Amino acid sequence: MGENLSSKKVINSTLTVDKDIVPAEGVELIKEFEGCHLEAYPDPLTGGLPITIGWGSTRDQNGKPFKLGTKISQQTADDLLISQIRNEFLPPLTKIPYWNQMNMNQRGALLSFAYNLGARFYGSSGFNTITRVLKNRQWNKVPDALYLYRNPGTNVEAGLARRRKAEGKLWMS
Repeated sequence: MGENLSSKKVINSTLTVDKDIVPAEGVELIKEFEGCHLEAYPDPLTGGLPITIGWGSTRDQNGKPFKLGTKISQQTADDLLISQIRNEFLPPLTKIPYWNQMNMNQRGALLSFAYNLGARFYGSSGFNTITRVLKNRQWNKVPDALYLYRNPGTNVEAGLARRRKAEGKLWMS
């Protein structure tokens, strides 16, 4: 009759995800590295667009870009994160070959990577190494492949290097 709580994981006490669908450890990484901002701010790399809010969201539930000065509640930020993961990120990620053979931590590592660099990274221009490694099931090479994508020489490289190392560690766990 009641909800099956064994298949749920509470994240930071405000966010509940279905751990059988959404890789909870990936959500944890997203939250750790994106941080939550309840007021919109400019992109750290460009200093302008895209305008970001919540847990790194650049568009609202209707797909409209955020504007500077926009404010949201914590609940809205949490809901937006899970909605975007379910609707925008998981569908293309599940098309990666062997996705169903990956454990939830491996899926979580790729979710964090995709949330940062785009849901459709697999097979896209500029993502040749990670695509090849995943396609060939070279699982032990995934952490090193992830680490390549850190924008060397930019003001965000150090933060992205920490994130890629955390994703690699999660992948291997």
